[in-house]
Amino acid sequence: MASDALEGPVPESSGRGQAVLDLLDKAIGLQAPLVRKNIARARQRNPEATPAEIVRTLERMYVSALAAAHTGCTSPPNLRTPQLTQHGPSRGSSTSKMI
Repeated sequence: MASDALEGPVPESSGRGQAVLDLLDKAIGLQAPLVRKNIARARQRNPEATPAEIVRTLERMYVSALAAAHTGCTSPPNLRTPQLTQHGPSRGSSTSKMI
């Protein structure tokens, strides 16, 4: 089976493709300190953990963070839409009386 993989360094590209690659490199570079901190935290929780166990711990931390972020994004029902009463909108609502 033939391989189309490049041997040696990847040639320098130019144009929009290079701009996208530069942006991705910058985004990854900005996240590196946070990744190192999270790995250190996972290792501190269980110093004898194998790399696979550390990965599982990091996955759990990631899912927990996503769940917490998702929960914080939802607003209580009374803030989503004005509550209508039989006398029109509730106090403090800026909507006009519905017929």
